[in-house]
Amino acid sequence: MSTPLIEVDRLSKYFPIRRGPPLFSRVRHVHAVDDVSFAIGRGETFGIVGESGCGKTTLSRVILLLEEPTGGTIRFDGRPTAGLAGEGLRDYRRAVQAVFQDPTSALSPRMRVGDIVAEPLRATGTASAAERRAEVERLLKVVGLRDNAASAYPHEFSGGQRQRIAIARALATKPRLIVLDEPISALDISIRAQIMNLLRDIQDSTGTAFLLIAHDLAVVKHMSTRVGVMYLGKLVETGPSDALYRRPLHPYTRALLAAALPARPDDTPGPPPLAGELPSPLAPPSGCRFRTRCPLAGPDCAEAEPPLRGVGHGQYVACHRV
Repeated sequence: MSTPLIEVDRLSKYFPIRRGPPLFSRVRHVHAVDDVSFAIGRGETFGIVGESGCGKTTLSRVILLLEEPTGGTIRFDGRPTAGLAGEGLRDYRRAVQAVFQDPTSALSPRMRVGDIVAEPLRATGTASAAERRAEVERLLKVVGLRDNAASAYPHEFSGGQRQRIAIARALATKPRLIVLDEPISALDISIRAQIMNLLRDIQDSTGTAFLLIAHDLAVVKHMSTRVGVMYLGKLVETGPSDALYRRPLHPYTRALLAAALPARPDDTPGPPPLAGELPSPLAPPSGCRFRTRCPLAGPDCAEAEPPLRGVGHGQYVACHRV
């Protein structure tokens, strides 16, 4: 990879939880994200998958500067994001936008679509009223909406069309990175492919990088250049999409892929799905966090946490058995 657009280095986010009666309570911490590192290149899509509660959304919120990190650093275009304020913070928010899971709750029902899409331009003061109207018209055409969409309200559109409005709003500031947090999971299955293809067309034409947060393994494979697999706040495997799906190395990655529905009914079934529940992030297991559910776990897995190390073909895995 050339110089990365964004570098995440040993990023952590803990949430304090107070337990017990007021005078005798003690503070424990939810380890939502713990020592996560990765980089995203210009025009690349980095997908992150994992079970619900593994920390994917918290990670995206920290990158969007909606949450303050507990530890670690984020560097965007070579510059740290810590302490950004004033014009520096506004520049970052223009460069890093988001498309969220539920377009209905992401769009104000009291605003017309044209005002919703123009809002980022108005907030950043980067265009006159006439320029904003022209840009809104252009963006609505880019995402495939009708000519009179700007004068309508969000409730007049279908779920897929509302997500197109959210994408148009994200594109308004000409971002260099868009965080896609489950962008199609709330949509009908019949239109998911349309939104995925729209996003890929936008990336091809603008060179925008994507951080894709999803639990649908097929979506991540279709969209991503590289993939990271998260478990209980940590990355356990990363690698090029094709290599990781063809040759998953971590037992958790293999279990996730085995649990997915086969592409064809006559495909050979994979190993049995995971047993047991996801441990509490309040008290993660010692050593390897996956050891309590891993069929390969041994005594050494409880003693030392495996580092994320390179194993060839651009893949990195955190496992004592690989």
